[in-house]
Amino acid sequence: MIVEVIHPAERRSRRRQGESMDVCYRILQARWPGGGSWRNWGCVYQMGPGGALKLQHNMGEYYGQVSAVEHRLRMLGGALAQAHQALEGFSDWCRLLPEVHSQPMDDRPESALVNEIEARLLGLEAMGRHDPDEDDLCIFSGRANRPLAQAVARRLGLPLGALTVDRFPDTEIFVQIDELVRKKDVYVIQPCTAPVNEHLVELLLIVDALRRASAGQITTIIPYYPYARQERMAHGREALSARMVATMLEASGVARVIYVDIHAEAIQGFFTVPVDWLQAYPIFARYFMNQPFVQDAVVVSPDVGRARLAGRYAQALGLPLVVMQKRRDASGQVETTHVVGDVRDKIPIVIDDIMASGSALAQIPELFNHGARREVHLAITHPVLLPGALARLDADWLSELVVADTVLVPPPKQHPKLQVLSVAPMLAYAIRGIHRGTSISPLWRPDAPQELGLYEEP
Repeated sequence: MIVEVIHPAERRSRRRQGESMDVCYRILQARWPGGGSWRNWGCVYQMGPGGALKLQHNMGEYYGQVSAVEHRLRMLGGALAQAHQALEGFSDWCRLLPEVHSQPMDDRPESALVNEIEARLLGLEAMGRHDPDEDDLCIFSGRANRPLAQAVARRLGLPLGALTVDRFPDTEIFVQIDELVRKKDVYVIQPCTAPVNEHLVELLLIVDALRRASAGQITTIIPYYPYARQERMAHGREALSARMVATMLEASGVARVIYVDIHAEAIQGFFTVPVDWLQAYPIFARYFMNQPFVQDAVVVSPDVGRARLAGRYAQALGLPLVVMQKRRDASGQVETTHVVGDVRDKIPIVIDDIMASGSALAQIPELFNHGARREVHLAITHPVLLPGALARLDADWLSELVVADTVLVPPPKQHPKLQVLSVAPMLAYAIRGIHRGTSISPLWRPDAPQELGLYEEP
């Protein structure tokens, strides 16, 4: 790990001596491999002349590729003009634009300057309304989903909190808070996606650092809760992993937990601190209400366990509910045994909370055997999207996969059929309500996005 720390006093001294003290950077772009539009996804930057080249990215899931690029950048020293050489071999989905941009340094820490550059690259320069009564409110983010955290902070009229998270050569994680948080109301946004264990430990260390910095109250916002599918002992001598995560969070000093569309509702009972379970179905319902096919659609639950969630979708959209019943044999293969409800000549909207391997897609052809149209729309809250799931999205009968940004979907996973809906307005509303001590129960109403104006300009 190469870390160059320039003390504010040293910066002022260099400026007095006429030395240029700019943050210089080149924009990193990425896309769906082999096609699709390029989008800004980070940068390569250096702090001052001759500074080490550093990579600011949002692709932690691609640890192997990112580590290779960072190693090549170290070998280049401070040659920003040659930084594109570090991306050789990744040109089908990643590129570095040739223009060199600069931003004058000030007395803020490096992490705050990088936060500002990142917000600009993501198109999040505009700030929402900020209430002076919220000056003691801080939003921090781990590395798992910084674009979501940036969107939430900007909607609240705040810059993202200054925080350094790095990795030592032996892969240990280093965390340091770079701004004053004493007695403040702090919210940390970190979904624990792949690499799950690294993002979980990173979250725990951030909370510990905030607690040791005397933060007043620490709330963790975990849009995607890790190990949520291990909430019970299906066999003897198994770890109750979801409960263990809750225990670690409380032990680290968390005062409140917020998550979105938890896989098992019983996890709420694993905590002794307050828990807010936010639901994304009103956001999905708002999207589907504006689609021309909705009058000919039915809501489909892929199994009995998701029937309750599907029922909320059906109620919000005013559509019939269909439930598929499946059975898993000894080899792990899933077989659909019953389809309860009428799908004849209907367009299925299949809902689920998580798509990882995409096994639910294997069940959908059974709907066609019962007369459903070969035009399927998927509504999935958490798009984990392992490689096998991405390959299955090429099916000709799949029209679109609508997901939330609770899980970061980097451009290498941005399949052309993907539609991403943002939960940032919902999270910002919840944060503001909790901070002010007002009710956030309106978020549970099916018409919450329209009634609360969540998608209007803040």
